[in-house]
Amino acid sequence: MAKVELYYGKKQMNHVISHIEGVGRSTYEEANKREHYAAANLAEVRATTTHSKIHGPDHLTSTSSQQSFPDALFSLDAPNAVAIEFGHDPSGVFAGTDSKPPQGLYILTKAAYE
Repeated sequence: MAKVELYYGKKQMNHVISHIEGVGRSTYEEANKREHYAAANLAEVRATTTHSKIHGPDHLTSTSSQQSFPDALFSLDAPNAVAIEFGHDPSGVFAGTDSKPPQGLYILTKAAYE
C-alpha cells in the first residue's frame, strides 16, 4: 500500500492554524489579558516614580491591545516606549556625563511572562 504524505511549510501551517474557528478570538483574548497585566505593571511603576513621561499629569504612557485578524498584540504607548521598556543611555543635559543611565522597566516583558 502506498503512503502519501503532505508537508506544510511553517508559513502555510501558520495560515491553516490561524484560520481555524476560534483561534483569532482566543489570540485577541490572550492579548487583552496580557495588556491588563501590562497596565497593572505600569500602575505599579507610576506609584513609585515622579518621572513625568510615566506619571505626569497627562499620563503620556499607556497600554493598549488590538486585533488584526488573526493576529493580536498588546503594546506600551509612549513618546519613547522603547527607552521606557529597555532603558537608555543618559540624554539631554546628562549626555556625556557620568550619570547613571535609566534602567528599563520591562512593563511588557513582565506582562508576557505572568
